This record gives sequence, structure tokens and C-alpha cells, in this order.
Amino acid sequence: MKRGSERLHGASISAPDEGFDATESPPPLPMNQRLNRELGGEPEPSRPSRVAAALRVVLGFVVVVGASVGVAVSAHRYALTSPRFAVRHVEVRGGTLLGPEEVRAQGGIAPGANLFALDTASVERKLLQNPYVAKVRVARKLPGTLEVDLTERSAEALTVLAERLYLVSREGEPFKQVESSDPVDLPLISGLEAEGFARDRRRELERLNLGLEVLGQYARLGMSRVYVPQEVHIAESGDVTLIVGKEGTAVNLGKGPFRQRLLMAERVVNETRRAGRLPGIVFADNSAHPERVVVRMR
Repeated sequence: MKRGSERLHGASISAPDEGFDATESPPPLPMNQRLNRELGGEPEPSRPSRVAAALRVVLGFVVVVGASVGVAVSAHRYALTSPRFAVRHVEVRGGTLLGPEEVRAQGGIAPGANLFALDTASVERKLLQNPYVAKVRVARKLPGTLEVDLTERSAEALTVLAERLYLVSREGEPFKQVESSDPVDLPLISGLEAEGFARDRRRELERLNLGLEVLGQYARLGMSRVYVPQEVHIAESGDVTLIVGKEGTAVNLGKGPFRQRLLMAERVVNETRRAGRLPGIVFADNSAHPERVVVRMR
């Protein structure tokens, strides 16, 4: 081999400049893009493309929300103004003293009031201002009915406080001062004072309930249909006196037990009645000898 060839064989050869002219084919793609194409993938979108896509998503969301709000506002306006939802019926459950017309008047329900625009809490507050209403719940029933569930107080007796006559509920609560429209043919529970309520309300309420208990036990006797209870007097000591009948027969019961003493009083009164006489006072309060009953005739 020639010596020149040996020099050529061991020499480094520089690669020619392969720059491309604008009229020639485009330069080869970068390695990562060539790999993506060879593997079937697509090149990642540029940053401006990602921003545009995000904006399209946000714009679509805004359009959907705006449309939903518009529909909701329109539906709300329709519900508040449509005559279809006017209050046409008032259904009252549990009420004997208040009917639909009384509920409308006392609850402030104007004629043609919209069911959705009506403030049911306000109606409840107004109805609770009536002393006879203990509990109330007002609910809407589409398309035009107002349901009113009432729990009313029942007057079981009368009592006098500070020289004023009050109705007493079944729960033993003086809940209303008596007016001309209220019932007055009820037994009176006497012996209580307004000062006592101010000093110890709980104790006075217990005394009221004691009077109601005696009236309840007396009502179970046949005697009560002949001698209607007029008054139960609760002494400061706790002794109870029941006054019955038009003539005002007094039955002294002491501190109880009341049922047994009422039964003994009934037996004595029936015996004297068969004899054509009427006792003025029946003493059934002998604690030492509870089996004894003393009668004082008129």
C-alpha cells in the first residue's frame, strides 16, 4: 500500500456542511418528535393551544351556569306571581275552636295570597298569640292549600288571681283571663293567690293540679251527675274541700288519699238522700280513723 494511502487511512475526515436552502426539503424533526411519530403518538400541543382549550371549557361552564340561573330565576318569579299557587284552601287539623276562617283572619292570610310568598313562620307566630293555641305547625301543599296542625288548650276549671278570673287548662296552667265569650260553667279552684305565683310559681301550679286531680276523681263517681262540682278549695295547709250540688254540700277530704274518701262520701250522701235529707257538710278527713265519716245535716 502506498504511503499516501496510509496517511489517508489514519486521518480524520470532516463532514460536509449539510445546511438546507429555503427551496429544499425541511430539516429533519427533532429526535423526540421523530420517536413520537414512529411510535404512533402525536406531539404535545403548544402552550397557546392549551390556554385556548381551557378558555373554551370555562366559557362553556359559564354559559351552562348562566342558563341554569336564568331558568331558576324565571321559575321563581313564576311561582311567586302565578295565580295557580294562590291559597284557595286552608285545612285545619286538631282544632275545635279555630276553623279555616278564624285561621285566615288571625294568621293574617290575605285573600288570594301566594302560597310561596306566604311567610308560614309569621302565620304561626300570629296564631300562637291566641291563648287557646298551645302549638301550631303551618305547611304548604301544592298547588293552593295551606295545612294547619293545631294543638288547642282546653279549659277545665276557673281560678281567681288578683281578683281576676282565669281559665285553667288541663295541664293546670292559668292561661287566659275570662272574657264574655269564654265558658264560665266550670268548677272553681280557689285558695290560690297571685302573690303565691310570684313567690313560688311551681308550688302554686302543683296546688292547681291537685284541684284538677280531685275534680277528675270525683267525675268518675255516679254522684257527680247529680251533685255537680262547684268548687275545690285548696287550703294553705294542703287540705282539700270539695263543694258540690246546687245547695253547696261541702265534702272535707283533708290531704287524701282522695279516691277512698270520695267513695265513702258518696255512700253517705246516697243514704241520706234516700232518707229524704241532704247533708250540709261531710267530714271524710279523719286521718286517725279514715273509715269514719261524720255528717252534719242542714
